[in-house]
Amino acid sequence: MKKLIIFLISLTTTFSSAQLFDDLDKVLAATTQDAQTLVDAYIEPLGQSSTYSLNSGWASSAKTHKKLGFDITFGAVSPSVSDAAKSFKIADLGLKELESTATTASTVFGAKSNTTFTYTLPGSSISQSLEMPGGLGDDLIMNSVPTPYLQLGLGLFFDTDLMVRYVPKLKNQGAEFGLFGIGFKHNLMQYFGVMDKLPLNISALASYSRMNLEYQLSSINTDQMVNYEVDTFTIQALGSLDFPVISIVGGIGYGNGNVAFDMLGDYSITLADGTQKKLTDPLKSDKDYTGTHAMIGARANLLFLKIFVNYTLQEFNTLNVGLSVSFR
Repeated sequence: MKKLIIFLISLTTTFSSAQLFDDLDKVLAATTQDAQTLVDAYIEPLGQSSTYSLNSGWASSAKTHKKLGFDITFGAVSPSVSDAAKSFKIADLGLKELESTATTASTVFGAKSNTTFTYTLPGSSISQSLEMPGGLGDDLIMNSVPTPYLQLGLGLFFDTDLMVRYVPKLKNQGAEFGLFGIGFKHNLMQYFGVMDKLPLNISALASYSRMNLEYQLSSINTDQMVNYEVDTFTIQALGSLDFPVISIVGGIGYGNGNVAFDMLGDYSITLADGTQKKLTDPLKSDKDYTGTHAMIGARANLLFLKIFVNYTLQEFNTLNVGLSVSFR
């Protein structure tokens, strides 16, 4: 089981294993305001992708289990990355002192090439240059960063399912990662009398997830680290036609995500004039993402084995595929 969890973590933290955060300390030579603005633009699509990943894949049918029925599901969600999310226009950022000959720069999902910025040190004519790191570039899989998940579902009372996602905090390639999610799905057909005998199921689903990643920026200065935390919530209305061999599912919903990014520790930056710039916990951002979505999908029901695929229309359209072992 531990090997499976480690495998999941190694895939889920693709962005950390690619060391996307390693070179962000290079922007600290800039003014704090400009450095924060650059980093926010760089990691913006990562926050969106993380939100959509955590809010997806909770159900492949509106049908609920019988009391104490259960399922074990292994799946993967893959939010697509649009071309617009791979770069940002430098002129749109309103930088106060930084300048660049480039018109655009990469986000975490953009080209691997760095972007050079310069500014003049206060009170002098000396120019300071810094390199904004590139992104994942061609390392994206099918223009996405797939996120696997392991989920347990349990039938409770009143046609309600409890769903849990959990990964204990584990270390992998300089990162410590943890994940917890909980959801409830309540079948509404029980309130429509004899209609609950139809193959039609209608349910309401709500879920909450929290992902935390701590990434060590330096093996020498162990206080230098990035803390990246994502909290998400989604509520959905689901409908499905559940036949013995196949299920057709659709739904609409609303999702919210809060993404917090903190660069922590003490940093000493050598400027072009030889002076030292000392900073403590230099960068901090907190972003909210909200939006509606629509989902459609299908599931093959092969006795206890279920194989499913669904597609969610939202700002980052998301593909979800997987299989589950389900009883009752």
